[in-house]
Amino acid sequence: MTITLSPWVTIGFNLVIGLALGNMLYRGDFCIAGILRDQFLFQDRTLLRPLLLAVGLTLSLFTLARYIGLVSATPPPTFGLPSIASMTGGWLFGIGMVLAGGCVISTLYKMGSGNLSHGVAFVGIVTGSVFYAELQPLFKELLQTGGASENKLLIQHWPLTAETINIIVILLTFFFALRWYRGGLLQIVAAANGYLQPWKIAIGLALLNLSAYLINGWPLGISTAYLRIGLWLESQLFSAHVLHLEQLLQQTGLTTTSPTGTMSDPTLLTELPFMAGILGGALLTSLFLKEFRVYGLPPWRQGLTAFTGGILIALGARLANGCNIKFLLGGLPLLSIEALLFVMSMLLGAWHGAQILPLVITQTKDSG
Repeated sequence: MTITLSPWVTIGFNLVIGLALGNMLYRGDFCIAGILRDQFLFQDRTLLRPLLLAVGLTLSLFTLARYIGLVSATPPPTFGLPSIASMTGGWLFGIGMVLAGGCVISTLYKMGSGNLSHGVAFVGIVTGSVFYAELQPLFKELLQTGGASENKLLIQHWPLTAETINIIVILLTFFFALRWYRGGLLQIVAAANGYLQPWKIAIGLALLNLSAYLINGWPLGISTAYLRIGLWLESQLFSAHVLHLEQLLQQTGLTTTSPTGTMSDPTLLTELPFMAGILGGALLTSLFLKEFRVYGLPPWRQGLTAFTGGILIALGARLANGCNIKFLLGGLPLLSIEALLFVMSMLLGAWHGAQILPLVITQTKDSG
């Protein structure tokens, strides 16, 4: 069951969700790319625990909402069938977010607080999204390579197994949350003004994601907004060409309607205001805390790495038709098979990115 609201109320809701998330992520510097990078490079699990907590709490809330009839057991419309594209996209996304130093979400809140390096990554994501749109006919066969089954969620294949997994994950989530909390493993000593503890961010992420699921009809997602921005910019110069691209994208099921279309466009209603909210939330919070500062442009090699990482993020997100927040914090709690493939491949890609990053950093220092 989803709540039917007017388009402007939906826009306002997603803007508020973004403002809240931008505030939380900035205050806690909660970055999924950084969490995975630190795990693979330094075996630092400090923020990995809150990330796992966020996934477990989201699964708990989604399961509870399904039990009491607030959401359906059928897949949300934004999720598709598992395919090779899910795996390839996840792998590219994982490499890209480590090289860029952020994902589609953390790039926004860091850019909103004045970090120009993440501004470079943002440009890379937008550029990569348009680049993919130009080449998407080449990926059409890959996108359609998947299983013969029409089932998208594990509960559709094996209901009893899925329900058992849900119960086990819920019990483990609360067991480890209590254990970590009592052991002080969720509490971080920080002198930063207004710092928000990561375990509180984990709770906030779960609650915001459930709210988005109830209002929008699907969990949080944002990667298509980058494509919208890129196509709109390109349409200012090549309007007829962009119209042709949009038609091709609609035929492959990668997007819906045009970025300059009517208010019925779901991306205009949800992802774009969500993106604006994250930027605005980080900007307002950094100004309120008197921490806003425009960082200088990074060295050219570091900037090129961030830009390249942004392109890989975009290519991965468009191939898989989603990003880490959609699949890790939305699809995985729903036991989406597509999300499971994406997340496993993303972890492998993040590991590969963590192997590449030190080489880039060393070259940057040597050239400096």
